[in-house]
Amino acid sequence: MSFTPIDDVSEASTVDWEASTAEVLQELTSVQDELIKVLGTKRSQMVARDIPGMEATQQRELELIKRLEQLRDVRHNLLTSAEQHGLPSDSIASLAEMADGDEGEKLREIASSAKDRMRTIQNETLVNFVLAQRSVLHLSQILQIIATGGKLQPIYEQENSAHQYSAQQGGTLVDHEA
Repeated sequence: MSFTPIDDVSEASTVDWEASTAEVLQELTSVQDELIKVLGTKRSQMVARDIPGMEATQQRELELIKRLEQLRDVRHNLLTSAEQHGLPSDSIASLAEMADGDEGEKLREIASSAKDRMRTIQNETLVNFVLAQRSVLHLSQILQIIATGGKLQPIYEQENSAHQYSAQQGGTLVDHEA
């Protein structure tokens, strides 16, 4: 997808701003829908600990991110061109607001649903992040058990410390009284 900016102000009237806006929104909707599916798949794979599946999903996720970056550039060019022609240019939604009739209403609905889908993507990404952090915490706890041999003694305790604490009292780094 590419958008060719308009250099001549007289050409602004010949550009179909509604069609250009619709094209950007349609592509955005497509990418967002695919990304939501990929993030859901990734979450399922994380829960199932499907490493080969996650690697394949990661490739698809990277492709979608690349498409989103390209779409961001197209959106930027469209909004820059709109600004040069005195049209609303702070967002695609504001550009869609200038459209009239049924087509304009449809564009506004698509822009609104794209915003909702972006919120869903943010939430899905957060859930996946929390799942990943939970796994890292679990691995950290396993490593601590291995490092201490399963004993309750803190691993940071100094052997020759003047303030030696027993395992029941806590560690010297955190619980040391001032």
